[in-house]
Amino acid sequence: MSALDKGDLRHVLRRERRERVAALTPARREAAGAALASAVLGFVPPDAGPATVAVYESLPDEPPTGELVRRLVEAGHTVLVPVTLDDWSLDWTPARVGTVADRATTSRTTRQQAAEGLTLLGPDTLARCDLVVVPALAVDADGSRLGQGGGCYDRALAHRDPAAPVVALVHDGELSPTPLPREPHDVPVDGWVTTTGEVGRASSAGG
Repeated sequence: MSALDKGDLRHVLRRERRERVAALTPARREAAGAALASAVLGFVPPDAGPATVAVYESLPDEPPTGELVRRLVEAGHTVLVPVTLDDWSLDWTPARVGTVADRATTSRTTRQQAAEGLTLLGPDTLARCDLVVVPALAVDADGSRLGQGGGCYDRALAHRDPAAPVVALVHDGELSPTPLPREPHDVPVDGWVTTTGEVGRASSAGG
């Protein structure tokens, strides 16, 4: 699979993801959200007080993040979600409990929605985050991440605190057994969580 270029590989992975998600029952999707939430909470330092966590808003085919946001907020953490700007860069806004799951059935937050009442915190907001949760079509053991191709997160992650772990969420079966293509601008992740709650840490991240 890794012999394909990024465009062809994305085409294959999107098809496989559509098939995988089509087979999910509502109960299994709910269980996936709970498993993801429990596993990701393990990346939040337990004794450091309230954390600031950036979390993507899931689209229907993506690993669901609504339950994760709910649990983070209930635990007293600050949760930030992305706002996609016209140039495909990301700004950030505080999550509003109950809205992430609703928007997950439609689309991500856009600047037009932000103009209707959301507070924009600036593209450099990731510098103040303790954990960053990102979407991925696939990840490999070295932390290479294949996204949708817009480059939003590679650009956004240039602002993050290097000490803050970056964790990708993938469906079970989307951990690549072979190295994924990585270009100089691609930002690797430090770990990943699957929809069955499996946690992995990139070999390049150490520890």
